[in-house]
Amino acid sequence: MKKHLKLKNKLIKVFFICLIIGSLLSLLFYFSLDKKEINSIISAVKDNKILFSVTNNTTNHLKILSVAILLSYFFIGLPLYIGLIISEGFKITLRIVILLKIYKFKGIIYAILYTIINNGIYLVLLTFIFKKIIKITRMLYKNKFKKEVLNYNLLYNYFISAISLVIIIFISDLIIYLYGNNLLNIIIKICKI
Repeated sequence: MKKHLKLKNKLIKVFFICLIIGSLLSLLFYFSLDKKEINSIISAVKDNKILFSVTNNTTNHLKILSVAILLSYFFIGLPLYIGLIISEGFKITLRIVILLKIYKFKGIIYAILYTIINNGIYLVLLTFIFKKIIKITRMLYKNKFKKEVLNYNLLYNYFISAISLVIIIFISDLIIYLYGNNLLNIIIKICKI
């Protein structure tokens, strides 16, 4: 039991380290932009109201996560999945920085609420999928390099669990897409953005 909890804590730490790496890369990217590029981004956000509506992530999430899970059977899924987590950290931080630049404190509040609405459930479920992908990769590694017997039932259960989580993400994304904009409009009125 203690071993299981230690592994779970390590996985959560790795997940958050990947998010932090993405955040740091985002900050490096933002601060490497010149003033003209920053102004171009700001005007695009203001003119097009980018970041003021929930995007339809359902098909993107479904494709990316399914491919990552399938590729975990070939040891490629884990690096791909880590890249996905890093990119989420990058996007979230860039969103916060841009909205902070435009709307100051209200921008931070809006960006955090937007992230919770648009990415909250997704990020939580990503941690569970990460755990499943680690377990799949670890089992295959032990089979391939340490010649341990592969438990196909357990491998199948991990796969089904991971796919079930992807389906939950798909349903969550669909609900957010259908009802998230109404909630964001209320938040925009409250924040007076």
